[in-house]
Amino acid sequence: MDLRSDTARNRVRLVASGRSGERPAQPEPPASGAYTLAGLLRCRGCGTSLLPVRMLGRRAYRGPCGCRLTAVDAEEIEQFVLEAVAVPAPGLVAGAAPEELTGIFRRLFVAVRVGGCAQDLSIVWRL
Repeated sequence: MDLRSDTARNRVRLVASGRSGERPAQPEPPASGAYTLAGLLRCRGCGTSLLPVRMLGRRAYRGPCGCRLTAVDAEEIEQFVLEAVAVPAPGLVAGAAPEELTGIFRRLFVAVRVGGCAQDLSIVWRL
């Protein structure tokens, strides 16, 4: 199909509007398992909360805002945040289960802001 044709453009418009009868591709819903930064992880650009999703069989966080073109790998960013806590206070998170980390992070942080990649993060600590 020639993507420059009127037929192709009309098809794209129909799918985008939801009137084609086809559903646009959606990320898989989260499987059971803790997303330790759910509700805390925010887009650095606009402040919108990133949502936990499952994409290509992996846990991730994705923003509905459109600032980020890709999802943030959940394991990678959760590990960076865990290390940020473990360095100054190793006893606080040592041996904690993911479900426990969620509560610990909520008590410690107001938000975790992420930029273009998982390493580009800043933590807003509670005082």
